[in-house]
This record gives sequence, structure tokens and C-alpha cells, in this order.
Amino acid sequence: MTVVPEPSEGDVGYNDPITRRLNAGEVLIVTFEPTQRVTDFVLPFLAMSKQPDSSYEVWMDGQRQYGPAPIPPTDIDDMTPTFLPAKRFSESMTVYVRNLSDTTARTYSVQPIGWEVNDGT
Repeated sequence: MTVVPEPSEGDVGYNDPITRRLNAGEVLIVTFEPTQRVTDFVLPFLAMSKQPDSSYEVWMDGQRQYGPAPIPPTDIDDMTPTFLPAKRFSESMTVYVRNLSDTTARTYSVQPIGWEVNDGT
């Protein structure tokens, strides 16, 4: 499947997965921000570990973009574009992963894959 839009020459690729173990009832909160001074972050892929009894939620620049939902936008093992066209944010993206189990600890990974638009500076 094609990524829409496609990155331009000079855009800066981003793929920075994180993995955390959550005890029963814990919440993982991860914030991603562009590293360039002034730029948009283009996000066609947002993969997370799919676990039972879990909740997934995504906010970009203060606006809810996904969830809360019992499944992630896409599973880590699928790696197909999640958002067509790709979502964009300029300030930050915050991901909330909740382990809703009363008894079971689980390991979750969050993997945003996209690029920062080259602002020419």
C-alpha cells in the first residue's frame, strides 16, 4: 500500500519505538515531538502491541485522533499505513496505553513511523 503523501527528498525519517511493561491497571503515557525547530511531523504509521483488556488513545496537537479503543491503530506486526492520508502534527503527539487487567502485567511497544518535513533551514 502506498503512503499518502510520500516524503520529499530532504525530509527527516523517524522510527523510534519504545517498550514498557505495565502492571495491572497502569497507564503508559508517551509524548513525541518534532526535533527540528519548525516543522510538521507526518505520521502514516502508528503501531502498538495489541493486547487483550487494553485501551489505546492518541492525541495530536491537543486534538484526539484515535480512541479510546480496545485495539491499537495497527499492530506492531502488521506495518501497513494506519492513516490515509497521513496524520500531521506540529507541536506533539501523546499516546495513552492502558492495561485494563485487574491481575495481569503486560509488555507494550509503541512505534511511530514517519518523517519530519524539511523546513529548509
